[in-house]
Amino acid sequence: MNEVDPQQQRVTSRVVPETARAVLPVPPETLAGDNGATNTQIDQLLGSDPSCKYIKRRHLGSGSFGSAWKVEESATGISYAAKLMNTNNMSAKDRGFVANEVRCLKACNHPNIVKHVLSTDVEGMILIVMEYADGGDLYKQIKARQQGMKYFKEHEILFIFLQLCLALDHIHSQRMMHRDLKTANVLLTATGLVKLGDFGFSRMYEDSLSNPVGSTFCGTPYYLSPELWKRAPYSKKSEMWALGCVLYEVMALKRPYSGRHMDELIENITNARYEPLPEHYSPELRNVVAELMQVDAKRRPSLRQLFQQPFIRTNGLQTLRRSVENHTRIPEQTRMELVNSIEAVLACEQAEYDGPRVVPKKGILKRHAAASGWKDCELSLTENTIEMRDVNDGSIESVELKALTSVCPIDATIAIEQYVFAMKNQTGKAFWFKEKDQASFEEWLTVLQNAMPY
Repeated sequence: MNEVDPQQQRVTSRVVPETARAVLPVPPETLAGDNGATNTQIDQLLGSDPSCKYIKRRHLGSGSFGSAWKVEESATGISYAAKLMNTNNMSAKDRGFVANEVRCLKACNHPNIVKHVLSTDVEGMILIVMEYADGGDLYKQIKARQQGMKYFKEHEILFIFLQLCLALDHIHSQRMMHRDLKTANVLLTATGLVKLGDFGFSRMYEDSLSNPVGSTFCGTPYYLSPELWKRAPYSKKSEMWALGCVLYEVMALKRPYSGRHMDELIENITNARYEPLPEHYSPELRNVVAELMQVDAKRRPSLRQLFQQPFIRTNGLQTLRRSVENHTRIPEQTRMELVNSIEAVLACEQAEYDGPRVVPKKGILKRHAAASGWKDCELSLTENTIEMRDVNDGSIESVELKALTSVCPIDATIAIEQYVFAMKNQTGKAFWFKEKDQASFEEWLTVLQNAMPY
């Protein structure tokens, strides 16, 4: 039987307990919000005509709901990547992925992450313009080297790996996860810079990423961690496993896990069964792979812990900093940003990210119940507890802060309402709330996110 090879295939399924499904309101399928505009606006932004703001130069690929193009900004001649998607026929979950991609791209500002340039929604047609990486992707680079087994040099591997680590550190510090880390999503440039792209599965988790926060099973099969295959909650440690898979693939020019069929692939992953790495690489670098691909997620290092290791600091980060400082082909602004990012990591002695900060708050807002819809609720945040009191009948429900697993905004295309956010506890039970305006909505999100346990 042929080996399973869904490199570009993604796996998604809900693994929320039945009790959670009963209380989580599922909005009906609707079109993306109509802002009264017409698709003429999209045509003015993107097209083949020189009068367009972004002129199509090369088709990069197509999917079920849209296409991607290399484009040129007519005013400057700068090349970008543009993705145009029709969300009108998407499921609510797929629209959520699109909304997450835009939200997460906007939230990131790092030289090793593809930069967001523009995004707009015109009657369900969503256009995202982002930085263009002119060196292809890491997966194609590895495939090209397989013929003749032209291995990367160790310093080249470290430079790729550490730039990817810096990108993920920025993402994790923003309380986000990428959730589809693979070599095909690691973009390369002619200057040697690495850019992490494709945020289609990303999600902003307003929980500490040190705690299990994920309940959606998604990603590309070869890079999924053992806990994902076991349908267990996952955190950023699942991302560290995928990082180990990417590092192995760059070193060995092949993925660590394969199988003649899916069951064999899963068996190999859940037992961390992979072939030894080439011995021409240092024991220290091979040991990094072994640490990242430990079956027990708790035993895998976080990025901050990885950055504290002498090999990574001395042979890796300090050498990378010197190389970037002397690399005149990298634009000066980008060079300064990357050097500052490296220096910040080297100067940081924290093993993890900042802890929770609880600021008590109380207010009246709407809470959604599956049986009765939106009802007035008094929401109170104290040092250890979130209390929800039904204004009509006085009934009270409480959730301990330490039991909270996520707090996140709900996109309007999914909630069919504006200013909606949700909380979920360790049992999988979800609570949806709605505020009256943007300011109040953001205030609640901020205080609840800051109060999340680590």
